[in-house]
Amino acid sequence: MNYTKAKIFNIALKNLRVSASIQNANQPDKNTIILNEYYDIAKEQVLKDFDWNFANSYRELTLTGNIPMNPKFLYEYDYPNDCLFTREIISYLDDEILEFEVAANSSGQKVINTNIVPAILRYTKFVDNETFFSTEFAMALCWYLAFLSAPAITGNRSIQSDCLNIYTSMLAKAKTINAAEGYIKNKDCCSWIDAR
Repeated sequence: MNYTKAKIFNIALKNLRVSASIQNANQPDKNTIILNEYYDIAKEQVLKDFDWNFANSYRELTLTGNIPMNPKFLYEYDYPNDCLFTREIISYLDDEILEFEVAANSSGQKVINTNIVPAILRYTKFVDNETFFSTEFAMALCWYLAFLSAPAITGNRSIQSDCLNIYTSMLAKAKTINAAEGYIKNKDCCSWIDAR
C-alpha cells in the first residue's frame, strides 16, 4: 500500500478519536497545522526507534584525515549526510561487528571513530518519501504522531497514554515481521550443526 502524508494524518486523527478527516496535508485547519508541527519529529523518532528494513543502508566510510580526539580509536570518518542513526561498523575481512563511537571532532563536525580501515557502516537512512514506508512503519508512525499531538488536539492525557502504549506494541510486532525478512547465518553456530 502506498502512503501519503495526508493518509498518515487521517489515521493519526482516527487514533485520537477525532472523526473529522483532512483532504490534504497543507490545509490551514488547526488539526493539520498541529500534525505538521510534529510530523518530522515523529518520523525521525520512529525511524531511530527500530532498525526498519526499508531504511537500512550500507556505505563505505570516508576518512577525514584527522586523528580522533578519543585515544581509544585510530581512525576518524565522515558521518554520512543521509545517516539518521548508526547501527554497526562491519569489516570487509570477517563477520565481526566492530567497536565505534559517534562524536564531534575538534571542528564540531559529527564523525565516526573506529579502529579499522576500510570501514563499512550499516545505518538507518533518512527516508522522506512516504511511498517507501512499510505498512508496519506507517502504522507505528501514525500512533507516535497521535501520541505527540494528543495534548494539543484532544487535551486528553488518557488518549495520549493509550497511543504511546499501542506504539510500543507496534514496534514489538514490527520486530517479528522484520526478522522474518532475510537470513544471516549466526557465526556462533557449531560446525557439527552445519554438517547435518
